[in-house]
Amino acid sequence: MRFESLASSSAGNAYIVSDEATRILVECGVPYRRLQKLTGFDTSSFAGCILSHEHGDHAKCHAELIKNGVPVYATEGTAEKLDCDGICTFQRKDGDRYQSVVIGTLEVLPFRTWHDALEPVGFLIRSLADGERMLFATDTVALAYRVDNLDYIAIECNFEDEILSRATHIPDKVVKRIRNNHMEVMRLCEYLKTLDLRRCRQVYLLHLSDACSNESAMIGLVEYACPGIPVKACPKK
Repeated sequence: MRFESLASSSAGNAYIVSDEATRILVECGVPYRRLQKLTGFDTSSFAGCILSHEHGDHAKCHAELIKNGVPVYATEGTAEKLDCDGICTFQRKDGDRYQSVVIGTLEVLPFRTWHDALEPVGFLIRSLADGERMLFATDTVALAYRVDNLDYIAIECNFEDEILSRATHIPDKVVKRIRNNHMEVMRLCEYLKTLDLRRCRQVYLLHLSDACSNESAMIGLVEYACPGIPVKACPKK
């Protein structure tokens, strides 16, 4: 399985997950023309696009993708907020559990996240071709979903509490929103420590804050929490 970050910031998010046979987009939070350029004008090769929630920096060009023949998948709440009947919706089993969907050779299992959106989710993505598994979660203050035997983790690492506490130029209501909706690096480290990561090959850090993060320090903290596993911060672009 391969993971590629096209954009990873509050200005726009888009990622590619692929295996030997299937390529999907995870998020489409950039203008369609920019997405075309970032993907080498090859958006028609995507078997689908999965959305975590409705905010523009994650779902901006969903309508253009659908118009151009790329199926877009999201929760019913996300589809409702986007006011789009053309979205393929993930079906809920009960409570916070969802049914998985198969897109080509990639099986996608949504799980609940916590953000100021109507029905946000993260994803466990499994390749039916090579058996590898990836956890993807962004724009969430915390995670309760735990799964072992992961090969890759792509996860939000938005801010450092110490930097945010010193950011007096940021309005109090914005600080409160950040704390209640985004993952702080030490909270991420504590979550990662609860997982069996013996099989994990790479951790990708997503959605680093422009104003309240220190990339090298964050990488160091996560490396300490996950000894021996390479950690990479995805460029904002």
